[in-house]
Amino acid sequence: QFFNKIPKEERPTFGTELKVAQIVIEPKVSDEEVQRVIDRLNEFKHQVEEEGKSFTSRAVLYTEDGGSKKTGGLYTLDRSKPRMVKEFREVAFSLEEGQISEPFKTDYGYHIIYLEKIRGQEYDVRHILLMPKVSDKEIQEAKDELEKVRATIVNGEMTFAEAAKEFSDEKETKFQGGQLINPQTQDYNFELTKMDPELYGQIQELENNEISPVITDQDRTGAIKFKLVTVTDRTDEHVADYARDYLKIKELALNEKRLKAIEDWQEEKIGETYIKISGAYRNCDFQSNWLKK
Repeated sequence: QFFNKIPKEERPTFGTELKVAQIVIEPKVSDEEVQRVIDRLNEFKHQVEEEGKSFTSRAVLYTEDGGSKKTGGLYTLDRSKPRMVKEFREVAFSLEEGQISEPFKTDYGYHIIYLEKIRGQEYDVRHILLMPKVSDKEIQEAKDELEKVRATIVNGEMTFAEAAKEFSDEKETKFQGGQLINPQTQDYNFELTKMDPELYGQIQELENNEISPVITDQDRTGAIKFKLVTVTDRTDEHVADYARDYLKIKELALNEKRLKAIEDWQEEKIGETYIKISGAYRNCDFQSNWLKK
């Protein structure tokens, strides 16, 4: 009904949209490097528990979490308000006051947590984060691997989606053929004018289904990764079409409904609501009857 009420000449125009897929390969950290980090964290744990050293001082000196380094690794967690990644919360909430966890892994690296204080639902914790380092050799091996994957796709031996499923290290996209999900709309479409500038720069020269060269990128921790991107579909700028643009039209209808609800509530309450309007603004044209005329 909402869509049909809009005269054809007044229907909105939606900009060019793209569907984008990617394959990501991350350099593999050696088992020896992982063990080195775990041993270092166990050394800090031993120094605090057996030698009476300060956990806070060790966090200030050694943690690689820039957000908490100056405060000695301190965070306050609330059981009723999830914060930090799941693995971190689970370990923190399993500790008793004064206890230090065993080393554990998250997407950010390896941690140990010291539970300093429990205050009802709030837990004051300190942690030390160490991130295993990848060698130049491992970085080059990852890039070379992705170059081989690209050649396999370009030569027609495998589709982009098949290669994503088999080779990509990005678990969020690999089983959807590498398709990126737009975080704003929760679908696969990216409006060109609203696209993340970095992603736009990577795909702007690509034709449909053309494979980009290997791109050097970084994840949220600053670690290097490599990726291929491709445009899997392109929809040019067009006047709204109910079948094609159902989700966008639905969102427009919901927004209109919200605005109408606010307008009705304001109309109901404005008669008994008073605000101070300075003299200089009393002659302005108000959309609502705030002056009670």
